[in-house]
Amino acid sequence: MNKAYEIVLAGIERAFLDGSLTLGDRLPGERSLAERFGVSRSSVREAIRILDAVGLIRSGVGSGPGAGSVIVSEPSVGLSRALKLHVSARHIAPADVLTTRVVLESDAVATAAEAVAAGHDEAGAIVPNGGLGEAHLKRADELLAKMREPGIVKESFHDLDARFHRELCAAAGNPVTDIILASLSSSIIDYVSSAAAATQDWAWVQAELTKQHAGLLDAILTGDADRARRECAAHIHWFASTTDIGAART
Repeated sequence: MNKAYEIVLAGIERAFLDGSLTLGDRLPGERSLAERFGVSRSSVREAIRILDAVGLIRSGVGSGPGAGSVIVSEPSVGLSRALKLHVSARHIAPADVLTTRVVLESDAVATAAEAVAAGHDEAGAIVPNGGLGEAHLKRADELLAKMREPGIVKESFHDLDARFHRELCAAAGNPVTDIILASLSSSIIDYVSSAAAATQDWAWVQAELTKQHAGLLDAILTGDADRARRECAAHIHWFASTTDIGAART
């Protein structure tokens, strides 16, 4: 027999499917939902907590215009939370997260390179994925320029690094891959941050990472899918081995 909050979740899912609830809409209030589904308000609150945890709603407190629960689309939130908890509990090894990332991200950048190769217009301009890929690659190039700035601190560099990788993957045009990769990265962010903080020769590591990023971006921009795949895998493996993240299996 379904728990009461599951009745609410099933009803909201049906509303998504039939279009009566869409992105940006506000959920009805607790009392209204409780009456509609014949459950207690505490069961409604439990359902809302679950929807918030998986990134489907954003809840506002109070009684003003920002109050209530709004339908949003943040699908990586729930997956990131779940993965991070399992990594923290040592049920999933960081090394296995990295292995999965290599497989997915290497394929994503290869796809982006293929899109570039197939997407040049008659004037030679890059228009992969109807121009969307070009915008992502332009932002990646801008992030790379910031990573080259002298004196950049580790925390800022690694934030730019993460955003750079997200832009490259987004250029492939597969939002599911984007969501999974964002979740994988978030799940081991504490390991990466600790590794970065412990890095001794930061100037050398920064220079090497920047060079690798430049090579990866160049492979995509020149439409060389095989090279992009190799550059991506080598880059992730290099950072993992340099920081010992890849050895973290306990």
